[in-house]
Order: sequence, then structure tokens, then C-alpha cells
Amino acid sequence: MKKLILGGLLALGFALAQAPYVGGHVGLFGTSGLNLLNGGLHAGVGLQGGLEVRGGVDFSSVFGVLLPGVNADVLMNLSMPGSPVVPYVGLGGNLWLWPNGSFFGAHGTLGLKYPIAGAPLTAFLEVQPGYAFAGAGAFVYYLKVGANYGF
Repeated sequence: MKKLILGGLLALGFALAQAPYVGGHVGLFGTSGLNLLNGGLHAGVGLQGGLEVRGGVDFSSVFGVLLPGVNADVLMNLSMPGSPVVPYVGLGGNLWLWPNGSFFGAHGTLGLKYPIAGAPLTAFLEVQPGYAFAGAGAFVYYLKVGANYGF
């Protein structure tokens, strides 16, 4: 069911797309006192009115074990007149696949994008504070740096 919903969101995004892209990131994932290396790949599309829909997979290294996660975001690009930097905000969800079960989470996104002149690349930096609904629950975060390749 989750794959069907994510696939539907991506199909809708591609149908209304103005600017599809693929990208990747490296960074940190953690809670208070726990910081794990993280990396991932994503695909997204720009929609009308500055909106973007993005879905992806990420991997965190926990005690030498690579744990996957799936995420989806709805982002809103903001404008800074006269600046090439594009700030954005958003909301999204996570599904983490741990050996003892799957856990859900929700997160916000605060980020900055910078188009690289003369190339179809856009560098980004973002932070995603969130909440994992696992066990007693926990506040989590992602700190990501990466690039998107636009088509």
C-alpha cells in the first residue's frame, strides 16, 4: 500500500511537472546523543506555484549495518529578490526499515538551494527536524548537503 501511494504521488507529480530532477545527499541522522552517517537518493518534480513533490530512499549506518528508509516531501520554494539562493520549507514523512520492524515518522524541512551557473545542477543544504513514532517516540533530525540534476 505504501509503495502504491508513493508511486501515485510521483506519477501525479510527473504529470504536472515543470522541472523534474534527481539528486542525492550525504549528511547526519540522529537523536540527542546519537549521530549516524546518512546518504540517499531522491527524485522530484517542480509543480505550479513554487511547489515541489519529492520521494526518495536513504541509508544510515548503525553499528556497521546499513539500514534503509523511504521518505516523501512536499516543498514550497520561497523567493529572495535579487539573490540566486532559493530558500524552501516543507513537510514530509518517513518509513524506516529496522530489523525488528518498520517505524513511521513526520518531519519539517528548512533548506537553501543554489543553482550552479552553466550546469543543470543545483546544490542544496537542508535540515529536517522530525518525530519518530517508535516505542515511546523520539525527536530526530537529518542534516543534508547534496545536489539535484535537473532535466
